[in-house]
Amino acid sequence: MQLRLPVLTMKVHSTNVELWPTRVIFFETPVDWEVNRQLADEAIAAVGGVGGGLQPEDAVRDGPGSPSSPDARGVSHARLRAPERRVRNILDQSDAGLTLKSHLFACARAVLGPWAQYLDPTHCENRALVIEPGGFISTHKDSREGDLTCVHFLTGGGVGQPVNSVGTPRFVIEDPSRYFDEGRLPYENRHGYSVNPRPGLSVFFPSHIPHNQHPYEGSAPHVQVVANLRVNLPVAIEERLFD
Repeated sequence: MQLRLPVLTMKVHSTNVELWPTRVIFFETPVDWEVNRQLADEAIAAVGGVGGGLQPEDAVRDGPGSPSSPDARGVSHARLRAPERRVRNILDQSDAGLTLKSHLFACARAVLGPWAQYLDPTHCENRALVIEPGGFISTHKDSREGDLTCVHFLTGGGVGQPVNSVGTPRFVIEDPSRYFDEGRLPYENRHGYSVNPRPGLSVFFPSHIPHNQHPYEGSAPHVQVVANLRVNLPVAIEERLFD
């Protein structure tokens, strides 16, 4: 471009760089894959079934600072208001869980590509979330639990709709570069990326990326699985690659 000043005209070179993009990758199984329905039923049964008498003092909301302690079934309880219950280690408790776990590890290897050799095959912090009407998940990160996070939806009404659309519940991956309530310039991307859940849809993203889930407005419990995987990179890998 050229800048015309009162005393001279000069040529100015301009360069723009899109810094620190976040890669989010989606995988989808067939909607009618029996593992999705079977695991959803197992999770609902583990927390007491549909409408299992959940009281406000028995609920737990996911996110940092959520005081909870798992009971004998692996279900956590805390004195919070959102009707959402967890079944910890759901992927290790049945054939359906182990099948989904194997599928998610295969997807993770595809996400990592040549770096898949550093994926820890022994680390998979996982839990099913059974979310009843009104349940929500506050904005949080999973970086204490892993390096690569997957949210796999066992239920959801987004079949036939774009992944990036507003559903119920509405899952949102947030822009990690700013607080969610901060303004943005017109040419900047929007703050969050909405995901419309459907059975068999998996969302993979770095565990340091904040995410949340809007209040659920459905009538039957919604179920999803969160899996946090560990990537054990060699010491000083960044210096070797980029310095």
